[in-house]
Amino acid sequence: MRLNAKQVDADRRQARAYADDALREAVCRWIVDNKASRARTARAFGISVERVGNFQFQMRIKEQTARYWAKMRGQPMIQLPRR
Repeated sequence: MRLNAKQVDADRRQARAYADDALREAVCRWIVDNKASRARTARAFGISVERVGNFQFQMRIKEQTARYWAKMRGQPMIQLPRR
């Protein structure tokens, strides 16, 4: 069976995006649960402080976008409970 290079690349990108999303969620949950600083969080996860800040920024943008679309559609904002 031959593997299609484009499909392999697409699968790899999808897996990387999934792992990045999972890490982003874990980092943001850690910060909220432990009231931790960026530096402490970076040490706990073994990533750079800049990446932690980027994750926080991306989560904030996602939340603002969700609020915007809920408001535009006239629907209540649904918030998932955090641990």
